[in-house]
Amino acid sequence: MNIYRIRSIFLATALVFAAVSTQAGAESSAAFGVASPVDPQGAKRESVGKGWQEVTIMDNQGFNQPMEVGTVRIPEDWVTRGGVTWDRNSQCVGNMMRMSWQASSRDGLQGFEIRPGYNWQVQGTEIQFNPCAPMPINSVRAYLGMVVNQRHAGRARILQYRDRPDLVEAMPKNPPGPGDARVHYEAGQMLIGYSQDGREFRESLITTISFSEMQGNIVAGTTNIYAQHAPDGQLDFALGERLRNSMRAKKQWVDRWGQATREASDRIAREQSMGITRWHNDRMAQINLKGANDRSQIRQQTLSEVSQIYSNTWKSTQETDDRIQRRTLEGIGEYNTYKDPASNTPVRATIHNDYVWRVGDGRYISTDNPNYAPTNGVQLERLP
Repeated sequence: MNIYRIRSIFLATALVFAAVSTQAGAESSAAFGVASPVDPQGAKRESVGKGWQEVTIMDNQGFNQPMEVGTVRIPEDWVTRGGVTWDRNSQCVGNMMRMSWQASSRDGLQGFEIRPGYNWQVQGTEIQFNPCAPMPINSVRAYLGMVVNQRHAGRARILQYRDRPDLVEAMPKNPPGPGDARVHYEAGQMLIGYSQDGREFRESLITTISFSEMQGNIVAGTTNIYAQHAPDGQLDFALGERLRNSMRAKKQWVDRWGQATREASDRIAREQSMGITRWHNDRMAQINLKGANDRSQIRQQTLSEVSQIYSNTWKSTQETDDRIQRRTLEGIGEYNTYKDPASNTPVRATIHNDYVWRVGDGRYISTDNPNYAPTNGVQLERLP
């Protein structure tokens, strides 16, 4: 598995554990309909007294049978709908799992939602081989603003925003990003207003976003957005915090989710490796593909690192999203990268020769002959 996908899985796992599984200090709202009183297949509800019930969130798509994702405590007269769905066609591993769940009063006027998050590359730092799409979003405030504009088609008003350092504090301290990645978190809360059916509503949105930087490439992502809505004057922020803090993840589902994302990462990495091989064969007939054992060791090492991350994450309040690093690709593809000073573009050549020249007709020639010096040729320097 390449290092970028390890970053994606790690960050998504940290957010799932911290935001869903632990105690921290999208599908509809009043603007989008009323939750159905019919529970998703396999969902359970149990009274816990004092006007509260504990309900399960279900995943009926990800595996061979329905699985319980976790539990939430909600008012006893509320109803639920939704759960976890999967987008198996996504090449960005962190965007495969989509949690879209709602609990609401029977009239739909008050509700609490878990809406799906998103993983992306920060625009301006993106790299070609990272399958996550670039977006010009580099802060949690900008992300929530984008979500509001998309969801309400510009009809909602942003009334207030505040950072949530308490949610950042609940995340892993000095998170061990894979490779030399530097990871930090941002959390924020946005209050918006909108009109629906002639009535004014207020809605609070909360999310925590991870930012992982490796050699200038910044990957951002969040697994969920927590949204609470109510008529104007009736939004109870303390209720929203109580609902969010009552969430508990099921370890069996978290383990299966981690396994599924790792397998998807391996599959996508193999497909990209095959694409790189085909590209090399087209560009350079000299490339002789070797190193199956080395590639196997790389995959085993990275899988071991991911397993350790998952183990450590579960033990320390369950923490944790993806990308492709040049050195990993060089190891997989058995090539070195050189810089062409004329075009200022990277050039890839087999690791089996030590010297690369650009000759007069624009072709690139690699050789192990230190005395080779073609007329009008320019020797390329290998990138460090």
